[in-house]
Amino acid sequence: MARAPQTLAGRLLVSHPQLRDDHFRETVVLMHTHDATEGALGVIVNRPLGRVLGQIQTSAELKPLDDVPLFEGGPVATDRLAFGGWRFPAKGEPEVRFGLGQEEAAELAKDGRFRLSAYIGYAGWSAGQLENELRMNAWVVCPFDRLCVELEGVDLWKKLLERHRPDLRLEADSPDNPGLN
Repeated sequence: MARAPQTLAGRLLVSHPQLRDDHFRETVVLMHTHDATEGALGVIVNRPLGRVLGQIQTSAELKPLDDVPLFEGGPVATDRLAFGGWRFPAKGEPEVRFGLGQEEAAELAKDGRFRLSAYIGYAGWSAGQLENELRMNAWVVCPFDRLCVELEGVDLWKKLLERHRPDLRLEADSPDNPGLN
């Protein structure tokens, strides 16, 4: 098995098909920060809530963000809202922006080059916790991928597994209880 890079910031964690925890089952987490001694933080990018910010917040200062889609970002701090976004230039690495304040997010929304999202909650790991989960093969580490623009939900999760761990395709397509087939 390939060793994970020193930091997973800017990378994707794709849950292993056998990870059955309700919080992280069939999820794709975009990592914001990662340090073995400090812990890690990211947001789930494949759990859209089917609503936009303007449907829950109606204030003049947030008007430029009315069309920003809402996502379940993770099980931690579910009373908080965070903005993030990315863009894929024609050449080179994607540009990822995290932890944006409302003003900065509004400016990026007006600019139109970034795909912005609002995340309710986040995913967090204490020091060493994520490294332990990686040793137990709970996650597949993937580069940040244009698929995040093209797909969402379980489709994104399955496609990333198919691309980066084709050996898990059968497990990813298996029903929860094969005996019910």
